[in-house]
Order: sequence, then structure tokens, then C-alpha cells
Amino acid sequence: MTQQTRMFKITAIYLVVVVITIACFLMNGPMRPGLPIDTTLVERIAYIDSHRVIWSLSWFIWMLSALGLLLFCGIFAAELSRNLARTLGFTLIAIGIAPDLIAETLYAFIIPHLISIQQSIETISLFETIAMYLTGFLGNGLYNLGGLVLTLNAIYQQRLPRWIGVWGIASWLLGLLLSVSIALQWMQQAQFFTATSMVLSTMWMLIVAHKVVR
Repeated sequence: MTQQTRMFKITAIYLVVVVITIACFLMNGPMRPGLPIDTTLVERIAYIDSHRVIWSLSWFIWMLSALGLLLFCGIFAAELSRNLARTLGFTLIAIGIAPDLIAETLYAFIIPHLISIQQSIETISLFETIAMYLTGFLGNGLYNLGGLVLTLNAIYQQRLPRWIGVWGIASWLLGLLLSVSIALQWMQQAQFFTATSMVLSTMWMLIVAHKVVR
């Protein structure tokens, strides 16, 4: 690999981290009143209806984050020797894109539309629940399971120093705990695991960019 190609990959990872960081700030800022963390459904409906532009734009940033994660994992996987574990790990992550993007489309466009045409609260609640499980449980679960497989494979191939490997494993495990929290509808715990997994994983991406990418 030429130095120019390496720098291109590192720059791409930095851009991915920037997009994910922006998405996280949006979720803890203008998106929060529309999420089922500490609000009622009626309050969420009112908030989304009066903040449709920033709500939809924020979810679009999350869509970019999903694609960015796929890009990072593709760069990471390319550093590993080809074997079944590499294929399995990246495939799980790629499959996770579908439910995640579907959920984010529901959040960004379908639910606001249902609100605008004054659909019943029961219908809106159903779509919200479907979206939550698609992204928080299924998509996120596949991402983190695939990432864990790739990281363990990198350790096996001796492509990661021990401390970087442990850091990566911790990040993916926290992400899996987020999926468990969503499945059980433990929203406060989900908020905690979202914050911790995102902080650890974005920092880990930057470490991988400089210590692993060749």
C-alpha cells in the first residue's frame, strides 16, 4: 500500500468519526425529546410535529453514520488475511445496514407523516416500536456481533496489540448490551450503553486508523 492510499483510508476513518460524533450530539440534543427515554408518546408526537426539519435531518445524519460504520469495518477487514471469520464478521455488519436504514427511514419520514395526517396514537406507537427494535436491537446487534468477530479475528491474526484488542472487544460488548437493553425496553440503561459504547468505539476507530491501517 502506498503512503497516499494509507492517508486516504485514515482520512476516511476520521470523517466517519466526525459524522458519528455529530449524530451522537444530535441524539442527546434536538432528537432527545422525540425519543422514548423520559417522555410520553403524546409529548414525543407534539415535539416531532413541531420540529420536523431538524428531526428528519438528524436521522439522515444517523443514516450516514451507519454507512460510515460499514466503510470503517470494510477498511478494518481489508487489513486482515482472508478467512471465514473475516467474511462472517463483515457480512453480519453489512446485513445490519438494512434494518438500521429501514428504521431510520421510519423515524425520519414515515412517523412524521403519520403524525401530520393525524393517524391514531396506536398506529404511531406501533411504528415507533418497530423502528426501535429494527435499529436498536437488530441492526445494532448485528453491527456489534460482526465487529466483535472481526476484532477477535484480528487478535488471532496478531494484527492488533493486546490493549487495542481489549479496547475493541469492550466497545463491541457495550454495543451488544445496548441491544439487550432495547430488547427489554430498559431505556435508561440503553442511554448509558449508547453513550459509553459510542465514546469507546469512536476513539478505538482513530486508534485503529493509526496503529493498524497499513
